[in-house]
Amino acid sequence: MNKYRLKFSKSGKMIYIGHLDLLKFFIRLIKRTQLPIAYSNGFNPHQQLTFAIPLSLGMTSYGEYLDIQLTAPVDCEEIKNRCNQALPSGIEILKVRELSEGEKNCASAIVAADYKVYIDKKIENLKDIIDEILSEKTIVLEREVKKKIKTVDIRPMIYFLDVDNSGDNSVINAKIATGSQGNLKIDLLMEYIYKKLNMEYIPIKLKTTRYEMYTEKDGELVAL
Repeated sequence: MNKYRLKFSKSGKMIYIGHLDLLKFFIRLIKRTQLPIAYSNGFNPHQQLTFAIPLSLGMTSYGEYLDIQLTAPVDCEEIKNRCNQALPSGIEILKVRELSEGEKNCASAIVAADYKVYIDKKIENLKDIIDEILSEKTIVLEREVKKKIKTVDIRPMIYFLDVDNSGDNSVINAKIATGSQGNLKIDLLMEYIYKKLNMEYIPIKLKTTRYEMYTEKDGELVAL
């Protein structure tokens, strides 16, 4: 089968590269590594690459995923080393594994993701607000879907939510639904939290990092 999953980080200046540019970047990278990449059939063949889910512009991540298909088997460490030798600062391949027969691609498999949101100050009552949110049975919000405004209950999409107030700044930890089966954007959740706090939500004052993505296996969330 020769399908491999690459876990990579995106940080530094590379956080300002959008998803389409990142795709082009990896296409050029694979060519430079001379890995035996497989191509699609048809009049306009393209490399067999699949990303899990786009990362918002300006967001750091230590848990991005990319699936590739090769025409011949290559050792996972060899793939990792070849890629990292050709990569600039800000993108690093953290891990490579071979996919099992019949395993879904990362875009189809993803169901959740971990985020940390670093707030520019300490909010003393944030723990109380989060406890209040977790006690709610439904949280119906409006969001834009395919240029149409729709209402959605985000409460079932919040798998974990907590705050660390031990330092000078509040840090929110969240595990939320991500992917085609259900998708809660971290910005929408933070906007709701700030509304509950009666505070203006200014995204530029927050630093958000994605740390991991998950699939579901035997009723449990496991890293992709």
